[in-house]
Amino acid sequence: MGTEDKQMRKERNLRYQMRKKGYQFNREQRVAVLPESDNNRSTVQEKRLRALGYDFQYNMFQAITNEQSPYM
Repeated sequence: MGTEDKQMRKERNLRYQMRKKGYQFNREQRVAVLPESDNNRSTVQEKRLRALGYDFQYNMFQAITNEQSPYM
């Protein structure tokens, strides 16, 4: 059981580090959405996350600000 806890902790810490760089996660589908700027990407961290069973997806949606939204 100790190795499972260690594996979960490593995965949680890796997701935390990557969220700070702009990645977004869906743990149910095990998908990581890439950050908008390529400067914040880390190939080493992506390789580690891919080994844990995550797939990657580009962010296909543009962030809407208050000026752009017709509802605000």
